[in-house]
Amino acid sequence: MNQKSKRIYGLDLVRAIAITLVLLSHTSYIFQGYDIQGIQLFGVQGVEIFFVLSGFLIGGLLLRLINSTSFEVFDVLYFWVRRWFRTLPLYFLMLFVNVLVALWIGYELPSNLWKYLFFLQNFYDSHILFFPESWSLSVEEYAYLLAPLCLIVSFRLLNNFFKKDSLFLGVSVFLVLLFFVFKAKYNSSVNNGLQSLSIWNTNLKAIVIYRLDAIFYGFILVALLKRFRMLIKLKKKILFYFGIGLSFLVMVVIPYLGISIENYPFYWNVLYLPLNSIGISLALPMFYFLKRPSGAWAKLIKRISLYSYAMYLIHYTFILYLMQLVLDFNALKIWQRIACVLFYLGITYFGSQIIYTYFEKPCTSLRDSFRIKQFFNQKID
Repeated sequence: MNQKSKRIYGLDLVRAIAITLVLLSHTSYIFQGYDIQGIQLFGVQGVEIFFVLSGFLIGGLLLRLINSTSFEVFDVLYFWVRRWFRTLPLYFLMLFVNVLVALWIGYELPSNLWKYLFFLQNFYDSHILFFPESWSLSVEEYAYLLAPLCLIVSFRLLNNFFKKDSLFLGVSVFLVLLFFVFKAKYNSSVNNGLQSLSIWNTNLKAIVIYRLDAIFYGFILVALLKRFRMLIKLKKKILFYFGIGLSFLVMVVIPYLGISIENYPFYWNVLYLPLNSIGISLALPMFYFLKRPSGAWAKLIKRISLYSYAMYLIHYTFILYLMQLVLDFNALKIWQRIACVLFYLGITYFGSQIIYTYFEKPCTSLRDSFRIKQFFNQKID
């Protein structure tokens, strides 16, 4: 199985936009005392874009795997191995670094630190606040454990009745509906209790069992794109404007109209996140079909996309947190804070470039080593 594919400029651009939104959202800590709370929505949207985009890319890999192999357990194991070589080394490195920083500054480590080894820090209960950005990685890891298992079971049971592409789409829709039901169940369980955005953020938005559907919207999109490619390409602008409008309506207009979580918990607990994911999914084809421009801009976008994983893991609880230990942002003038923002963005970019070049990329390359290929080549090559 050849999983290497030519990079798609538009998807690199989407990833670059997503990481930029996340980084900009945390500049609110530098501008403490200024009324720019709305900028935190950038971070929320950036992560949601990452979810749909990741589902689209990994779903595409799985769909190609399904159509090019017999899709046995051995095939899925190879898929997981390749995925883990891409994500786990840098995750565990930054977990170790965060532990060292915590011990250095005297921060009390959580008693259930072991959960981070298995991505359980936000699996079904409130999110552990240590290494907070890791919550989204737990969602992705469990999505890519669950989806292949569900696909294998469905193929065993229904392969004689449906085509592979149809089964892939059906399983993806089923998983989206399943976790929609989980959100509805959560809403029922807290219906008479205290509701607030902070509780919603730690008890639902960042919890694996309520968020896995965000990945599977990307699966649905890649299945529909394969089936209706020409139609989607023709209608990509309409889909883009409708998707952007839907996300803006969900994230900005409706809350501005006073639809708060205290008064309308069903909207926030059940509808808010799925509707936003649908909006992102509708907008994505416009980027997918973008032509790659020439010049330095395209190269910069590609580099930011390549470094985005490292940028995500180092920007907050490492770079920005260390800056907060050294600087009192409240005592700084506005121009000094702007300089801090530029330093924060610059050191995040160049630090991630070093990490990608000397750690992340070499680790990822191991999945194409002779021994790995030799072990799997009897089934996949």
